[in-house]
Amino acid sequence: MVNITIKDLMSKKNISRYKLQQLTNWNYKRINALYFSRVKYITLEEIEKLSNILDCDIQDIVSIDR
Repeated sequence: MVNITIKDLMSKKNISRYKLQQLTNWNYKRINALYFSRVKYITLEEIEKLSNILDCDIQDIVSIDR
């Protein structure tokens, strides 16, 4: 299973879901889906934007449970 792990990163960087919405211009429903790892897909553009905002690498955002 693929997981989006931005919840801890956002907490460490002191970035709220509201602040992330302001920085990305994505709707709040999308932010919540990413935050709670309930997305069915994520685009490369979204991964790139998240990695820039959170100052991290791709493997910090996406993890795979085996």
